[in-house]
Amino acid sequence: MTDKIIKLCWAVLTIVGVLTSQLTLANSTTTLMTTEVDFFNQQANRPTKIKFWYQSDVETCNAKLCLSNSQNPQRIAIISHGAFGSPRSMNWLGYSLASQGWLVAGVAHYGESWVYGQETIDPSTVMRFWHRPQDISFAIDSLTKHQLFNIPLVTNKLLMIGHSSGGFTALATVGAKLDATKSQAYCSSKKALKDKGCLYSSKKQHQPISKEMINKIGHLQDQMQDERIVAAIALDPALGHATSKQSLQSINVPTLVIGSVNNDFLPFSEHATYYASHIKNANLAGIKHGAGHFIYIDQCDSEIKANGVPICKDRDGVDRKLLQRKTLGHIFSFINKNNLS
Repeated sequence: MTDKIIKLCWAVLTIVGVLTSQLTLANSTTTLMTTEVDFFNQQANRPTKIKFWYQSDVETCNAKLCLSNSQNPQRIAIISHGAFGSPRSMNWLGYSLASQGWLVAGVAHYGESWVYGQETIDPSTVMRFWHRPQDISFAIDSLTKHQLFNIPLVTNKLLMIGHSSGGFTALATVGAKLDATKSQAYCSSKKALKDKGCLYSSKKQHQPISKEMINKIGHLQDQMQDERIVAAIALDPALGHATSKQSLQSINVPTLVIGSVNNDFLPFSEHATYYASHIKNANLAGIKHGAGHFIYIDQCDSEIKANGVPICKDRDGVDRKLLQRKTLGHIFSFINKNNLS
C-alpha cells in the first residue's frame, strides 16, 4: 500500500459518525457519508438495521441513499460486529473502506446489538449463532431493494469482514461450522483458563442437547454459507475452539485472519492461528505492541467491560489508532493482492 493511501486512511480514522455525517474529500466534490437504514426480515421475523458508509457527489437523487456517480457497483463490503456490539463502533473501518471507493454495509444483529435498545438484548442470543449469517444474507438481498440506491448494484462478489463473533460470522458465510462437542472438551480443559470466549456458554446451565435439536442445528449450519461472498477477513475471530477443522478445510475463497498476539480475551493460538492454519492458503497477521481484543473497534471512553476486560481502556502504552492503522495496512494489502477492487 502506498504512503498516499496510508495517509488517507489515517486521516479518515479520526472521523466518528453515529447516524448521518459527512466529510469532504480533499480536492474533490465527493463527500464521505454514513447513514442507517431500517429493514425488517419477514422470513426470520426480526428487524435488521444496516449502517452504510459510502461516497456521494450529488445533493439529491431519486433514491434513499445517493452514491457517487463514479461508484463501482461491485465494490461492496459487509461488516459484522462482535457479541453485543454495534456497527456504530466500526467507523474506523467503514470510513477507511469508503474512502477507497467501497460501499460498506454494517449489519446490526438483533438480540445482541444495543442499537435496538437495551431492552432488546437477550444474552442467550449469542448461542443462536446461525442468526448472524441469516442477517448477512438478508442484508445482501436488501442491497438491491427498489430506490434504496441511485445506482444498480452487483451483489455476487462481496467482501465480508467481521470482528470477534463477527469474525466467526464472516468465516461461517464462506463455510465454517461449529462442533458443540469440540467446544465442551476445550472449555473444560486447563488450556481454556484464560479464554473469555468460554464464559459465554458457561453463564447458563444448558440441558443436554437432544438428537432432534442436533439435527436441526446441523440443517441451520448448512444454510449459513452465502456464495455471493468471495473473500473474508476475520478480525480477532471468536469460536476457534468450537469450529470444526473439516469445515475450515473446505473454505476455498481468499481469507485473511488478523489477531492480537498478546490477547486479553481470546488466546491467539486457539482462535486466530487455529483458523488460519486450517483454511487453505489463508493469510495470518498478528498484531503486537500490546494489542488487546477490542482495538478493532472505535476509540471510546466508556467504563463498560466484557467478561472483565475493558472495552475502551487499552493496556498502558497502547495506541489504538496506530494499531488500527497497521490493521488497515494488512486489509488493503489483502484486497490489492486478491484483486478485490
